[in-house]
Parts: sequence; C-alpha cells; structure tokens
Amino acid sequence: MDSERTEEYLEAIYKEQSKGESASTSFLARDLGVSQPAVTDMLKTLESKGLIVYKSSQGATLTDIGVERALGVIRQHRLWERFLTDILGMSWDKVHDVACKLEHLDVPEVEERLAVLLGDTDTCPHGHAIPDKNGNIKQEKAIPLTSFLPLQRVNIVAIEESDSGLLREIEKKGLKPQVVVTVKKKNEDGSLEIEAGNKKISLKPQLAAILLAEPVTAGKLNTGKTETTLSNLGAGNSGILKEYTGERNLLGRCLSLGFTPGSVVKMLENYNSGPVLVKVHDTAVALGRDLADHITVTRNETA
Repeated sequence: MDSERTEEYLEAIYKEQSKGESASTSFLARDLGVSQPAVTDMLKTLESKGLIVYKSSQGATLTDIGVERALGVIRQHRLWERFLTDILGMSWDKVHDVACKLEHLDVPEVEERLAVLLGDTDTCPHGHAIPDKNGNIKQEKAIPLTSFLPLQRVNIVAIEESDSGLLREIEKKGLKPQVVVTVKKKNEDGSLEIEAGNKKISLKPQLAAILLAEPVTAGKLNTGKTETTLSNLGAGNSGILKEYTGERNLLGRCLSLGFTPGSVVKMLENYNSGPVLVKVHDTAVALGRDLADHITVTRNETA
C-alpha cells in the first residue's frame, strides 16, 4: 500500500511538472483527496528517498529517479486504459478508475505482453501519450480549445480531465481525439460555438477548457491516411488494424486469428459481396464479410 501511495504522489507531481509548474501541497491535497498536513508528511518522506525536491514555499518537483518511476506508472495506467476500451469494450468514461487499480501491478512480463497485444499503441483513449518501455514520452504541445480564435481550424488531441460525467458529455457531442473542428464564435462567458463537419456544437466553458487541441496545418491534412473497414481495402492494399467494432462475442475469434490493434494487414483477394483473403503476421487468413465489415483499419491512400 505504501508503494501504491508513493506512485500516486509521483504521478500527480509529474502531471503538474509536465506543465512547467511545481506541485503545491494544496494541489496535491485536492488531486489525491487528502489533507494538506498529510501531503506535507508524505513529501518529506519522498524527499528522504531521493524521489523529489521539496520546498514548502515552492512545492515539489521530481528528481530524475522520480521521473523514471512516475513514467513507469503512467505507462501502465494508459496501457490498461487502452486495453479496457479496445479489448474489453468498456466506455472511455469508466476506464480511469479501473486503471488506477491496475497500474500498480509490477510484473514486467504482463506489461510487455499487454503492449504487444495493443500493437504498441502510443496514446491512451483520451489522447495522452503513452511512455515507451524505455521511459521516453512524446511531449504534448496541445493547448485548451478556449485559446483559439474564431475561424481557426484545429485538431482535438486529448481530453485533459478524467471526470466521467464530462467525458460522457463530450462523447455525446461526437468530440474525441483526432476530430477536426472549426471555432466559429467565442462568447464572453467562455463558451464556444464550433463546427465539426457539418455539425454545429455549443460548448460550455468547462467543456471547452478541457479539450486540448493544436492548429491544423496543410501537412497534417494531406497525410493520405484514412480509416475504413477491412472489407473496403482493395486487393494489394494494406493498412494498420485500429479496432474491432462488432459484437464482443466475436472479438476473441478476431484476436485468435491475429487481428490485434497495430497489426499490419494486406488484402490479397476481395471477393466483393463474399469473403476476403488477407495476410496478417505473414499468414493468409480467409474472413467472412461479417467480420471484415467490423474491423477498422488505417490505410495509406498513396501507398
């Protein structure tokens, strides 16, 4: 339990430190749901172990050892979130609390097999970067949607909060990482009017502030990559498997055939209304169209 509590503190401090700020006792008390005196005692303990540097007037920052340990926990947490959504089919508003319990499982073989199963995915369901096995993590440069001006076109990168109610509300509006939106109007109360495709969406200040985005550039628009179902790939085309969207009772069959997220699949023969013959992990596999219609892949149109 002491180890788990230590990791929770390190994770919370990293969250602030990654924003360029030290973690104050008031922030940690609020984030972890404990009293400020309890936070102070714990910070002194963590400093004695060489995991943080703590000054009562400035807050806490992680040492190199502390960063390494925090990133290990964050990797576990985000991999488990991805497993819970992609493999077990849980909704993204429920996985955070479950992952908080699983992230402390320190079994390297489980972590390694989990990463392989997920295809070494690089983001969690909420869009945040997953540290690699060597402790490297892509620094997030996205800023709140509220920071952009009218007529700017932006790509939603991540959701800052894990509050289940807010995540459900965001999902209902059809907003998630990699959705491109245009800011149409900024209101004085902080609310936004945006457009996604042909859909106009109103966002309350609280929702707009937790959507992290970055400007869309011509380079990002012309990547040549699109998502489609496996059944729509033409013979000779290939793609990277993203997810299975059909009934969960058939998910096990897909996994047993080698169709795991991140797998490269190549269409050998597409018989239009009939089955498809694809190559996955160097093995030719015949799939009924009922399965192929529910396997989403990312393909490169220019390949």
